[in-house]
Amino acid sequence: MSGGGRLVALAEAVGLRRPLFDHLKRLMGFTLSGLAVLYFYGLSKLAGPPSLLPLTTLDLAIPLLPWTVWIYGSGTKAALLGWMLVPDARAGRRLFWTLALCAAATSLAFTFWPTTYPRDLYPLPVGTNASLVELADLRDTDSPTNCFPSLHVALAWGLALNWAGWSRPRGAPTQVSRALAALPILWAAAVSVCTLTTKQHYVVDVPAGMLVGLGAFLLARRAVAGPPLAADGRLHLEDPRAVEALLARVRAHQWRLADVPWPDTLPPLPPLLARLLNEVIYVEEIARLNFELLRDASDTPALREIYDLFATEERRHADGLRLLLARSGAALQAPGLGNSLVLDQFDELSPDVDAALVAVSTPVFETFLDAGTIPFLRAHPALCSPAFDAFVDRVCADEAAHLALNWIVVRDLARRYTGARGAWASLRLLTNPNILRGMGAVPWMSLEVYAVAHRLGYDFATLLPPFGRLWRLHERFPELARFSLWWPYRLFVVVGWVATITCMALARTGLLFAGVWVLVTRVTGLVARVLFGDALLRRRGLPPLPARALPVRPG
Repeated sequence: MSGGGRLVALAEAVGLRRPLFDHLKRLMGFTLSGLAVLYFYGLSKLAGPPSLLPLTTLDLAIPLLPWTVWIYGSGTKAALLGWMLVPDARAGRRLFWTLALCAAATSLAFTFWPTTYPRDLYPLPVGTNASLVELADLRDTDSPTNCFPSLHVALAWGLALNWAGWSRPRGAPTQVSRALAALPILWAAAVSVCTLTTKQHYVVDVPAGMLVGLGAFLLARRAVAGPPLAADGRLHLEDPRAVEALLARVRAHQWRLADVPWPDTLPPLPPLLARLLNEVIYVEEIARLNFELLRDASDTPALREIYDLFATEERRHADGLRLLLARSGAALQAPGLGNSLVLDQFDELSPDVDAALVAVSTPVFETFLDAGTIPFLRAHPALCSPAFDAFVDRVCADEAAHLALNWIVVRDLARRYTGARGAWASLRLLTNPNILRGMGAVPWMSLEVYAVAHRLGYDFATLLPPFGRLWRLHERFPELARFSLWWPYRLFVVVGWVATITCMALARTGLLFAGVWVLVTRVTGLVARVLFGDALLRRRGLPPLPARALPVRPG
């Protein structure tokens, strides 16, 4: 392997060669954890007058070593590097909560027992070397209060324990892997010592800070180790008879792409229509991934089988649209920003934790995007043909079965999420961060699908009947009215309805400026290609793009 190849392999091994969006998420984690620490530290400054502690013999024996300020001040850089090396979302959540708990615990101690250090006993030597200047700046910006326990030490050990945990390989440890896991611990020990040699802390502050860091690490590891309500996160229908009856119909309805009478060649498609078809392809693939997650979360054999069949159907829908593009001479394109955000989110989803969330969001996802676009595509003059009609007939039959199962499962969840245990499980659902991630992606998905569709002649009024049916669904299924996720669901329906009415009004007055929004989607598409690269398609098992359409930033 060449020298450049070794560097690339090393970068991949330590996790630095990732798509840009992964780095941005880690930077966000670093920023949020830093803000949490600053908040709690600043809060503790409101405490009463601090007290001096007696200097022990060991305190007096430790010399002032100005050069150690560089080790003492390395925490921010180490935290940034640690965040950039976080291997996955679970490790990132553990790290965030460890650092936040360290800051909260020390802030509590600072508030009820504020202490200060007698720096005047250790004046800085006269000199202009860099270490003295750095230590002088530190003393100017950081008051000597809030000593016990040492927040600096707590944060260092909290970071180091997390870092050492994700540095250990899953297989048999080697000397190199042991050394990599030991380095953060050695660094935290060095920082602990340097809090004393810079005369920032008493000796007693150091073990107290270590205990805070260890305690925060253990609490965060326990809290983020896995779902305490795993059984509630999974799908196990109490009465599977409705699913078994639906499964029998789904088995009988299975079809192949070869059953559709596609001609060998098709007329060229308008570029905008080809682009819309590309986005719908990724919508179908996202539905497939949803069904695969629900399959893996199912404890009922019939439910696992039907979700597996649904996942196969969604891939078949996407492959049918890819075949249509290929025989029309149109190229497969990269997903837009909205679809990219959702595809990326599957790294964060777990069958044990997120199945209920996915089960509830899938009906609105399919109603809003599939049901809104497939009939429009069928009516478009460039697609009207017996082959496409036959294809859409099969897709619509599949989607009807998908929605039927979705509501069977959601109603079962609504019945289970009752009582005290159900209230606690519901709280976990409502505080699931993936709700916010999904809501953040939906506007971009909608823009990229419907801006292009409207430019091609789509009428937003066709969305109003589905929104009306979704809004009134609890009248048909009364148990939904008591389901915690039903109210965020209805809020989403309201937002969609308002957005649709607004678009209709702007379109009638000529103020929608659809061409501008199509241009915006081109820009957001370029942003997605830079942020995610081709690695996103590989992670999701999707076909690669043609060479001429490769993303700007390769994985």
